Amino acid sequence: MPSLKNTFVNGIAESSVFEPLTTKSRPIYPQETFYVDQPTAPGAYLGPIDASLPGSEKVPLLFQPFTVKDLTIANRVIVAPMCMYSSKDGFFTNFHLASIGSFAINGAGLIIQEATAVQANGRITPGCAGLWDDAQVYKLKEIVDFVHAQGSKIGIQLAHAGRKASTKAPYTNHSEPEFWRDNVVAPSGGAHLQWDHNHVVPRELSIEEIQETIDAFGAAAARAAHASMDTVEIHGAHGYLMHNFLSPLTNHRTDKYGGSLENRARLMMEVIQTVRANFPAEKPIFLRISASDCVEHLEGLLSWEIEQTVQIARWVRDAGVDVLHVTSGGNTAQQKINAVPGYQVPFAERIKKEVPGLAVVTVGMVVDGKQAEEILEEEKADLVAVARGVLNQPNFVLNVAKSLNVKAAFSQQYGRGRTLG
Repeated sequence: MPSLKNTFVNGIAESSVFEPLTTKSRPIYPQETFYVDQPTAPGAYLGPIDASLPGSEKVPLLFQPFTVKDLTIANRVIVAPMCMYSSKDGFFTNFHLASIGSFAINGAGLIIQEATAVQANGRITPGCAGLWDDAQVYKLKEIVDFVHAQGSKIGIQLAHAGRKASTKAPYTNHSEPEFWRDNVVAPSGGAHLQWDHNHVVPRELSIEEIQETIDAFGAAAARAAHASMDTVEIHGAHGYLMHNFLSPLTNHRTDKYGGSLENRARLMMEVIQTVRANFPAEKPIFLRISASDCVEHLEGLLSWEIEQTVQIARWVRDAGVDVLHVTSGGNTAQQKINAVPGYQVPFAERIKKEVPGLAVVTVGMVVDGKQAEEILEEEKADLVAVARGVLNQPNFVLNVAKSLNVKAAFSQQYGRGRTLG
């Protein structure tokens, strides 16, 4: 599939529906983008804290570098994408710079930015981030540059919310015109496919609209590349559009995008193809996938489950996905999830064992260093992702290092904090 046209000329967006505040511009000084050099990435292994302790000569796997294609991260901790509901018209803001920047300063190996809609109607809420317009790249590039200056790496999750779009944001009261309740789309439509009473009844996508969506993923990948992202993650999980297509619970189509597993996976495979064509070949692609709809308690219900996920993992590996980020659920309000520490690890373990050549991330209540290290030592995953843990403790990685007797690099400006223990 050919790459989409680059719509930036000399770094300026040539294609945008948004008007800049040209009448309120100010001089931009190069000194404003000065950064102190970080000779060692925060979170990198420097040695044991106490060399006299048994086993101190062994470097914990959690603090060994990890390389996939040309991406090398200093440790095996990923900050999972988390919706912040803090955008207007999809634009990233100074909040995102501060939030993402804090994770980089505090030692995260890789940060994956929140679900970022490839089309305006693909946002979960009016407050969600987007990358459907060239003008949205500028602030994103500023965030990427900051993260790189701290020595960390960054990716972005490209997403479409499907039937879970146009919902109320948790802490902003958007006005009715900011929603798109008549344009919430899914593989199949109708009142019986409404997620719950807080969501909109979806309508069925046409073949032409499916192609437009695929193209939108490719265009967003090209914009991510323009922003110098280290990787992109395709969101195929949690009951959003791609998951809607995969699961027979939500895909009742009778054309080439419905029915058999191959047909239900067609959208995902075509998105992977166009994202791969529009993102640098030397950089890796992640895919996030729900391993199960978590409705095993409902007898006789055709759903998405681990057997199909293992088959999909083989297909996406061969199609150009380098890392599979394994989660679960989100596709139906009937799901039953027992959310205990490490509850999703068995899904990742199954895929890692049955699909060689595909790096695997596990996520979901990874709460401390001992648990994370055991997951890696037992070869249940290659990487661990943390979400709420870093919201609770932005310095999660540095705290985990201390618990594993690891002296981890601090940001130079934060180095004096080590003296506090």
